Amino acid sequence: MKVRPLNQKAVKGKIVAVRVDFNVPLEDGKVTETTRIEASIPTLKYLIDHGAKQIHILSHLGRPKGEYDEKMSLAHVVKTLEQFLEHPVEFRSELTPGESLVQLHENVRFHKGEKKNDPEFIKELLNLKAEVFINDGFAVSHRAHASVVGLAHYLPSYPGFLVEKEITHLSPFLSDEKMPGLCLLTGGAKLETKVKILKHFALTAENILIGGAIANTLLVAKGYDVGESLYEEDELETARDILQIAQANNTGIYLPVDVVCAEDIKSDDTQEVQTDEVSGKMKIFDIGKKSIKNYTEVLNHAQTIIWNGPVGCFEFTPFELGTKKLLKVIAAQKSAQTILGGGDTLEAINKFGVDKDAFTHVSTGGGSMLEFLEGKELPGIEVLKSL
Repeated sequence: MKVRPLNQKAVKGKIVAVRVDFNVPLEDGKVTETTRIEASIPTLKYLIDHGAKQIHILSHLGRPKGEYDEKMSLAHVVKTLEQFLEHPVEFRSELTPGESLVQLHENVRFHKGEKKNDPEFIKELLNLKAEVFINDGFAVSHRAHASVVGLAHYLPSYPGFLVEKEITHLSPFLSDEKMPGLCLLTGGAKLETKVKILKHFALTAENILIGGAIANTLLVAKGYDVGESLYEEDELETARDILQIAQANNTGIYLPVDVVCAEDIKSDDTQEVQTDEVSGKMKIFDIGKKSIKNYTEVLNHAQTIIWNGPVGCFEFTPFELGTKKLLKVIAAQKSAQTILGGGDTLEAINKFGVDKDAFTHVSTGGGSMLEFLEGKELPGIEVLKSL
């Protein structure tokens, strides 16, 4: 995948608009997880160090539905951004240029025209007088929004270093050719969000390890009773298709052989049982120790590991073991390429104190990472390729 690289000639002496993704979690108005802010720093520092005249930072935060909401104001992000950037940042509540070198503008999704890619809102963005546009928000590149694609039709446009890094690390997996040693580990709640990626890797991967409620749907498709566990009845035929594709292409699909159950997610009264022993009011909330051992053996022999989505409800202590153990197994791999992504996966990395530098690449994208690996064209990337 070819996009023209960011360079000094493109930005020196220029007013630059940069789309980043500062959609970070807040608690009492303070940033609690900084990965996406940290990921933007190399591009922003490059612009400062290579002579940009002004830098206008654009982002969204949360889902404000086109109107102002103080809880989702990017004003809450300024101090954290200044800390990592090591440079003063002027907060602008309006889409008008200020005097400072680095300016962070208010949440673009406070404007109804943002999500509609409205030409009138694009005109407002152009009032910043930017001469160059940079997309460094990989996590929003699957959205055809005004601040993601709209400006690129009017200004010379480039990928930021984060977007370039994501493309470099993820592009090799777009091929439909079989990749020996490739292992996909995936979990989460909804199979419908991962159908295409599972079908793709059922063709190309050597092994697929599955946990979470996604595994429940596949277990039901294979005839297992999952009690009152969450699963998607309307995706059972799709689950069978995935299993058949994997079998036809000699791709191993691993499902839990034992699970941790309770009648309620907030209950401390848990039991670990064989998968074929689940029944009645039992609900599956994590994979069991035998499954952890099976998955660990596969991961230890993999050459490339891609992980998107936890294998259990790790937010609750009784159900954290599967995700915690496998995360540490992947972090310990020294010879394998390891690529992780998704909001829940990032949360698990932070909760269990695992150094992100232990992995080859930690993607900032959840939905965008999945869509990219599916082979779907991302509007925010495609517009850079066409220029």
